[in-house]
Amino acid sequence: MQDQLAAIDDLLIRRDVKKAEVQIAKVLRSATTPHQRAQVLLFRARARLLGARPEDALDDITAARSLDEEVAEPAALLELLGDSYFARFELASVGFADRGDTQRAINAYQEIVDQHPLYENIGWIYYQMGRVLLTENRTDEAVTCFRQGLLNPSRVPALTAYAFERLAFVAFYESRELVKALGFINKAVDTYPANEDRRWLVQVHILRSRVLRDMHRLGEALKAAETALSVAGNNTNNEDKLGLAEAMLTMGELLHPMEGRERDVINYLQQFLQLSKKPLGVDVTWSRVYEMLGDAFYKTGQHTAAVNAYQGALQFNPYNPWELSLHYRIARSYYVQGDYDRSIQALRRMQEVAHADGQALNDYRVYDMLGNALFALGRYDDAVESYRTALQMAPPNADNLDKIRTYHDFARELSRPL
Repeated sequence: MQDQLAAIDDLLIRRDVKKAEVQIAKVLRSATTPHQRAQVLLFRARARLLGARPEDALDDITAARSLDEEVAEPAALLELLGDSYFARFELASVGFADRGDTQRAINAYQEIVDQHPLYENIGWIYYQMGRVLLTENRTDEAVTCFRQGLLNPSRVPALTAYAFERLAFVAFYESRELVKALGFINKAVDTYPANEDRRWLVQVHILRSRVLRDMHRLGEALKAAETALSVAGNNTNNEDKLGLAEAMLTMGELLHPMEGRERDVINYLQQFLQLSKKPLGVDVTWSRVYEMLGDAFYKTGQHTAAVNAYQGALQFNPYNPWELSLHYRIARSYYVQGDYDRSIQALRRMQEVAHADGQALNDYRVYDMLGNALFALGRYDDAVESYRTALQMAPPNADNLDKIRTYHDFARELSRPL
């Protein structure tokens, strides 16, 4: 039986979960003693953890311990417990994550550090502690743990790369140290074992792309995003689709401000939406995607699609900080189509939102467009008022100031009784 368990262990190390589970089922049927069954159940717990089923893994750990309290080395059992609790927290649906799981994970890891400091996989334990601490915004403690992960032994060949990637994440998102973040990313890529699954590098290249973008090295940022797409593109399971979707999003974000790349933006962002699971409620990422799509549709003359996209941006984030701007862009899209009534409705909605939020609506362009739409519908008295407000707000160097004055005068003349 020990030879069979060794073969299963090798499959799990290689992350061949399906084959491992087949072998585990066979061995479990032939296990005759409580100790043997407990051993096999721990292997099944490892397989289930690798298969993103931490709840089932915890059930197996509990069952194994009930059969034989000393079924495994204490540190190894604590590691499996900690990893399972943390995985259950990470994989929980939005709103259902239990902070008790992160505390249980920390307790298990801390017990290993305190009671088993010479544990052969102690580097992994520090790394996992750092990841848990990051979820609790305990950044300084997390960084200390990641550095300990680099300095201590581990059975995980890619641990050095993993730790450098997390240090890069903190340097970029928390401390905004871009040069340091890029250095850590380079070390993560350089130290990642050649025989490990290349799909892990997708997120690393995406992070590199975002760092380079913020360093204004856009050409290199695009190359990094393209590398992420290339690595992720040939894979089909759900986890790989998430990586591919994020790479698509990164490309869309990078190309969005570039003139002449609007059709590429539409292509990448639509693929992101197809690959991603539609959120049930508010989602700022989907809101931003629809906003960028709206801009790209508008620039390519697809004004109905632009309106729908901007409305999608508001739907997925009703508290969008750019809500007023989105209403303006909706009004602009209607106006370009000649749908002046709906353009006016959108601008009025914009005024209502600003008033409700206590914001001053001081952009003369809003009242210029409103005046134009009212003028087009023959509502000259209302147009005069809108143009007058625009003239009062417009800076002296406004590009279309003469045009506003001209149409203000036209509207005033046309509003006079014959």
